[in-house]
Amino acid sequence: MGKRFNNPKNILIVRLGAMGDVIHVIPAVKNVRREFPSAHIAWLVEDKLDDLIEGLPEIDEVIVFPRRQWQKYLKSPRNYFRALSSMRLFVKKLRKRKYDIALDFHGNAKSGLLAYLSGARLRVGFSRGYCKEFNFLFTNIRIRPRQKRMHRIDKYLSLLDGLGIQAYYHKPVFSIPDADRLYIDDFLCHNHLDQKSLAIIHPGTSMFGKYKRWPAENYARLADVLTKKFQYSVVFTWGASEYNLVEKILSFMQYQATIACETSSVKQLITLLQRARLFIGGDTGPTHIASCLGIPTIAIFGPKDPAVYAPYGRNALVVRKDIPCSPCEKRECDHVACIHSVTPEDVVEAVRDIEKFKLEKKFDFLNTA
Repeated sequence: MGKRFNNPKNILIVRLGAMGDVIHVIPAVKNVRREFPSAHIAWLVEDKLDDLIEGLPEIDEVIVFPRRQWQKYLKSPRNYFRALSSMRLFVKKLRKRKYDIALDFHGNAKSGLLAYLSGARLRVGFSRGYCKEFNFLFTNIRIRPRQKRMHRIDKYLSLLDGLGIQAYYHKPVFSIPDADRLYIDDFLCHNHLDQKSLAIIHPGTSMFGKYKRWPAENYARLADVLTKKFQYSVVFTWGASEYNLVEKILSFMQYQATIACETSSVKQLITLLQRARLFIGGDTGPTHIASCLGIPTIAIFGPKDPAVYAPYGRNALVVRKDIPCSPCEKRECDHVACIHSVTPEDVVEAVRDIEKFKLEKKFDFLNTA
């Protein structure tokens, strides 16, 4: 439809969250910008990820979906009127731009409704069976991906078939303010951390994905090996409600490691990750950020299917165990044997492979910080 729909003035991207999926949509957005260089491209995203989108040079406007604010209002009947008023003003602002195209990468009822309320004449989404919660009812161009089991990045790129765009993978690039760079540089300098030997470990996940966490004792044993045998300076990054987890890991360690400074924005986290020479984490947003930045990345996987959710690119290795019940799509599990069966020795072996690949120059390094 790049040929059938010439020169759209306003395009709306709809991907509300989560961090990993937002990262996976960026290559598709880069293709949209390449195809329509003069269009005004806005991205509708939840309030906790708006600063990530602000760092993308392809995006002209970030529209914040105030989920947390509305949830707060709806907890008390006294605030119902305030919630309704806020919703009305939000929809009014959304429709004001008069979008020609809305691309719904999220694919659930909420995103479909928001795309519909935007007033976009052309609403592109996934066909029935490839979206959730009857999302297809809100779209008027429906794309059927080539197969069910495919990486999220490839699935999101396939949505551009609805615009007639022959899409290719492009590595994300982020614009980082000088203030954020200085903040991270000060942290590294204060803790006498050398970028050339910096290994970052992110042991946490969102509370929603807590079942995907690798045990604290395993991270401690791994960090000790990184310090003793590979001479890395280990830094643990953390997010909301994860600081105690990092403290617990350090209490199990024999060698010294550093707790990262608080990163009050995703831009600060990106800046810190850019300094690393190795990143290790679970199936979580920071792992996908590190991988897309070109940092040698090791992802510890449990229940999720790496063919769909693994970090994308030659610079990433996945460590997992083949067990009968994995992969699965469960949100809860009584045993999580898949993640607990991965040992520190398994991850150390992946680190050895990373070091070997570095020497043989088999990685496409993007990290130029």
